Amino acid sequence: MMLTIALDRDSVHAGDDLSSHASSIKLDLTATLRTLFEAIQTMRYLPGISGGEASWVICASGKTIGVLAQQWATPKLVVPIESQVKQVFQDNEPRLLFKYWCQTDPDLVFSRIKAGEALPSRY
Repeated sequence: MMLTIALDRDSVHAGDDLSSHASSIKLDLTATLRTLFEAIQTMRYLPGISGGEASWVICASGKTIGVLAQQWATPKLVVPIESQVKQVFQDNEPRLLFKYWCQTDPDLVFSRIKAGEALPSRY
């Protein structure tokens, strides 16, 4: 059985908000988060930022689960990356929102998420 996961992201500059960033991806229910994020990176869903150090806060159906940084090969998550997507989304509407956290140090952002603390300023 397939699961359709809605994707959306923040704009990265004024001209980037002229059209919707809504998209979706279909995966088998048994696919892992690793597979999901590899597919998102393969489709080049997130734009590259000049300087190459964009930080994206990852929200899964409204819950913050980690950070994906432009300079990292894989995201850092508060849930195991080998978790199946059906476990992560459970009975919630499956959707991922990527919040652009500018060029804030992604390790600092992740440490705050992991500790349950307020995120650092994105500016």
